[in-house]
Amino acid sequence: MMLRAACVVTVLVSLAGCQLGYYAHLARGHLALMGDTRPVESLLADPATGADLRARLQLAAAALAFAEQELGLEAGDAYRDYVDLERDYVVWNLVAAPAFSLTPEQWCYPVAGCASYRGFFDRARADRLRASLEARGLDVYGSGAIAYSTLGWFDDPLTSAMLGGSPAWTVELLFHELVHRRLYVKGDTRFNESLATAVAREGRRRWLARQEGQSETMESRQRHDRAAARVDAWVDDARQRLQALYDSELPADEKRAGKARVQAWLRDTYAQALAQDDSLAPWRDWFDGPLNNAQLALREDYLGDVAAFEKMILDCGGNMACFWESADRLAAMPAEPRRQWLEDQQQ
Repeated sequence: MMLRAACVVTVLVSLAGCQLGYYAHLARGHLALMGDTRPVESLLADPATGADLRARLQLAAAALAFAEQELGLEAGDAYRDYVDLERDYVVWNLVAAPAFSLTPEQWCYPVAGCASYRGFFDRARADRLRASLEARGLDVYGSGAIAYSTLGWFDDPLTSAMLGGSPAWTVELLFHELVHRRLYVKGDTRFNESLATAVAREGRRRWLARQEGQSETMESRQRHDRAAARVDAWVDDARQRLQALYDSELPADEKRAGKARVQAWLRDTYAQALAQDDSLAPWRDWFDGPLNNAQLALREDYLGDVAAFEKMILDCGGNMACFWESADRLAAMPAEPRRQWLEDQQQ
């Protein structure tokens, strides 16, 4: 593991130029994380392992087996080790977008290609970049990522943050990360994240259908999904209003005022609905954010093409081998035809 990491860092250093410090930071952060891991097998065999952690590790192991059998996702040696974090996230991500655009800025990497976010193991380093981006007049959104994927380069570990939610939440997160190991298109964040979201949701539905005695029932999940659909509709409405505003010939100060009105409408709409429906509570932290272009762009990356991928699953009759064949063909297409195809599926 250490030798392989050193080789990767050497390649990155040779390509990175002035970004040498950033890549060295990533290498140090990843190696430090891996250095604190313990094999899941040894934790399960250790009588000192607490009952709650033991149950969560067993859940993760069962989810990995389920992913391979039902979703065509192979973990290999990933998620066979565990690390207890001292914080509730693994990396801190930044997204940036122009003041009058919903299209996020891109950062390009030698191995992974371009992406619409920049990740940091060190929050202080992220805060320095945030200040620099905001000084340029960009909207910036920062959030902690519960998990991250090295796209199969390393055997990613389970973390305490990944195991902290409900059973269904944990398995959905694992399925999401495994998708990145199965298929990743360089330079297309929306494709990658929407694909992972769609497959993870399908996996969660199949998982819940086979469980008995889980604290989260199919009925409660359906209630959650109905609430999610309401949130999606509000956010889509806000995006449409903002896009029309940004495309207009209004002066910058009027665009800025209009943008603030849309943000206030979105926040107030959620607050009023939440007072009547507590199933909307899981989105409280999201609506407490700035609701700026960067935050909306990140949400669009994760959800924008989900409907298209869900349609692909349906078109295959739920057969995941068929789905992955279709997804692989789509991934091999040039960027513009791929984007057009996905948009056509959602008309």
